[in-house]
Amino acid sequence: MPWTVARPGASKALLSGLLLTIACAASAAAADPAVPVDTVLEQMRDHLASRLPEVRREDIVRSASPGLFEVRAEHTIGYVTADGRFLLSGSLVDIDTGERITERRLNEDRLQTIAPLLSGAIEFAPAVPRQWITVFTDIDCQYCRLLHQEVPRLNEQGVGVRYLFFSRFGEGSKPYERARVVWCQKDRRGALDAGLRAGVVSSRKVACDDDPVRQQYQVASDLSLRGTPVSIFPDGSVYYGYAKAEALIQELTQRQAAAAQLDTVKTDAHPN
Repeated sequence: MPWTVARPGASKALLSGLLLTIACAASAAAADPAVPVDTVLEQMRDHLASRLPEVRREDIVRSASPGLFEVRAEHTIGYVTADGRFLLSGSLVDIDTGERITERRLNEDRLQTIAPLLSGAIEFAPAVPRQWITVFTDIDCQYCRLLHQEVPRLNEQGVGVRYLFFSRFGEGSKPYERARVVWCQKDRRGALDAGLRAGVVSSRKVACDDDPVRQQYQVASDLSLRGTPVSIFPDGSVYYGYAKAEALIQELTQRQAAAAQLDTVKTDAHPN
């Protein structure tokens, strides 16, 4: 995990006093409705500022568990105990409902992270898509080419495909340069289609702003995506590798059904 824990310079007595302040603030917030509910959270943010210097204040929030605070750093989630002392690494699961809370939060983070890239995605979609998947692809990846053959069938079933580039060998590599060439073509969609169907990419370099290709690669790297193709489903979950259209649609349907069932269970378990 990307946690950098700084050694506090405060004395043990000072640290104990700070933790006592947090505990007292928690008691006060519970006893006095006039005390803002975020008092304890702000105390925790202050407490962790020097100890987890890479974590932004806004990325320290209350978790679903009353005894833990959620801390996010570099697309990784951990939990800090209410006394501000222990950092936990692992998945938080609601035993009553079966909800995988950490996984859901990571999925939300993934969707939020790729959202700025979608305006530059190269789309293959029916006239009225009922849902989308976002695929990080590489023209020189054989399994990416196989997946692209399934796109017409996906479109027939109402699934649109948004393509982003992820040349896994990085800037300066042949796959990266081929992605840049495709991006710089006037007909990007046609150029990508030719590249994924037959590996054919124009040898003529065209000057253009290719920063989006770099940004797409960087985001895929930041999210620790492994290889290509990588599909991001509408709920933010990840599907690695090639699959036929029918298998992808079945997976989409199952995940949607599981989410709907979980919502029902959560409502029944916690009606208020």
